[in-house]
Amino acid sequence: MKKKIGLISIAAVVVILFLAGCTSNSQNNDNSNTNTNSNSAPQQNETEVRIPISDISTTAKFYSYDSNGISVRYFAVKDNQGNVHVAFDACDVCYEAKKGYKQNGDVMQCLNCGKTFSITSIGTENTAGGCWPSFLPMNIDGNDVVIKIADLESKSFMF
Repeated sequence: MKKKIGLISIAAVVVILFLAGCTSNSQNNDNSNTNTNSNSAPQQNETEVRIPISDISTTAKFYSYDSNGISVRYFAVKDNQGNVHVAFDACDVCYEAKKGYKQNGDVMQCLNCGKTFSITSIGTENTAGGCWPSFLPMNIDGNDVVIKIADLESKSFMF
């Protein structure tokens, strides 16, 4: 009888440890970009999107533009010198995976292949080929970053 109770107790402990292990989240393998919305939406008209520079910091803000039902995602971030950088939240190579980027300190990381890019290099065209945060042209007008709607729509196929 004592042997049965001991075996049942051991089995119960094993089951409890197994269940605890299945629900544990001690490893963060989250590759999803949960920052798809910013706290404030940029101003938009028929031809352009305007983001106040004061809304942009060294923490990347993710935005989206609705292009005929397709959510075209992009982000804006300042480097440590205060320069603004913008790019599509899609990789020139990995875009079909539709995973985008996340920020790790002063780099943006592709959530598909894991490659990292210094924030200071973002906002330039991909001249070398390969994985790269897709180039999104922008201009600074006064206190705003200005992005043309036509440029956002030109890459809607990536999303």
